[in-house]
Amino acid sequence: MTPYRTVRRAMAILAIFVGCTAGCRPPAEAPKAPPPPSVTVSRPVIQSVQGYLEYNGYLDAIETVQVRARVKGYLEKVHFVDGVDVTKGTPLYTIDPREFKAMVARAEADIERARADHANAKAQEKLAEAEVKRQKALGTAASAAEVDKAEALLAVAQAQIKTALANERAGESAKRTAELELEYTDIKAPIDGRINRTLVTQGNLVGQNETTLLTTIVRMDKLYVYFDAAERDLVDFLQSKATDRAAVRMEVAVTNERGFPHIGKIDFRENRVDTGTGTVRIRGELDNPLGPDGRNRELYPGLYAKIRVPNGSERKLPVIPEVALMTDQEGRYVYVVKDDNTIRKQNVSVVRQVFWKRSPASDAKEVGWQLPAPNDAKDAQVVKVNSIVAIESGLEPTDRIIVNGLQKAFPGQPVTPELRELTPPPASK
Repeated sequence: MTPYRTVRRAMAILAIFVGCTAGCRPPAEAPKAPPPPSVTVSRPVIQSVQGYLEYNGYLDAIETVQVRARVKGYLEKVHFVDGVDVTKGTPLYTIDPREFKAMVARAEADIERARADHANAKAQEKLAEAEVKRQKALGTAASAAEVDKAEALLAVAQAQIKTALANERAGESAKRTAELELEYTDIKAPIDGRINRTLVTQGNLVGQNETTLLTTIVRMDKLYVYFDAAERDLVDFLQSKATDRAAVRMEVAVTNERGFPHIGKIDFRENRVDTGTGTVRIRGELDNPLGPDGRNRELYPGLYAKIRVPNGSERKLPVIPEVALMTDQEGRYVYVVKDDNTIRKQNVSVVRQVFWKRSPASDAKEVGWQLPAPNDAKDAQVVKVNSIVAIESGLEPTDRIIVNGLQKAFPGQPVTPELRELTPPPASK
């Protein structure tokens, strides 16, 4: 057999073998579709929700007093420690009083001299009156010149009495002025409050050409809160049916405080709107109690403050975990699982404020909003909710909202929902 025919025969045998092998294989199975992803869903809970208007402002002292030296002298003593709380009447400074004591003594001497002059003038008056009577009793025997002389001496004595009385009153006035200036050398706290550092130290001359500022005191037990409200908020307030507009409640927080722990009331608003900013200045008042240490106050004048004021009355609205909310160019939305277990995007309108937020210092024992396991399953843990928001519109109480597994969800996708009923914390007693 020629080599050419041998090669062709081998190729034919190989083709038969390969065809048989391919035909004898079972057909390949189609790949299985992955199961729908599992997500946690919850229904809204209907709660009473209070709407608020929020503003930025600052705290200020109700009373601020500048303590000044009202008389000239050397500062002899500083009686307080910088930055402590003082009560009304507490001694603060002493100015060298010797000069003013001398002024009081000189005024007293002037009074005594005026009283002596008055007594002398009274005696001269009596003597002159007696002389006039004697001259007139002589009748024609007395010359007209003697009578005129006696009457002139009486008038002089009466004038001296008036002069002495005037000098006495002037001396008493000078004494009161000297005593008042002497009193000014002992400077006391005019109000209760916290004192600043002393601006002038012992030994300095104060009050030389003008009253010298020594320190300041601010009242701390109550504070003012100032903020600017938009004119539309003012108009809404004026058109509301509020019966006690002079005592509108406000809630205040400062710096890193969570929530609005300080409660006060609005007591004043300016009598015109600023046309440049379209706002009106509002003032509120709130208490500033002592802190846990019993020494320092919780708030401080000058601090930045967040203020919220109730807007209208409470309403029944659905609330959901804030984690379920998402945002795009159309606004806020949530994913709702339909009856056929597919996802629908649902746009919602949200109340401006967070309805509830867990304390940052919360521990395992704190009872707040939760997502318990379905049917109290022992193999599933209770999910704590960090914050709750209220929905103005867009949701029904029966809607199933995705609260966990959002990273795996998109509209139209089928899912396997695990329902957890949102439960509020127990009502406080």
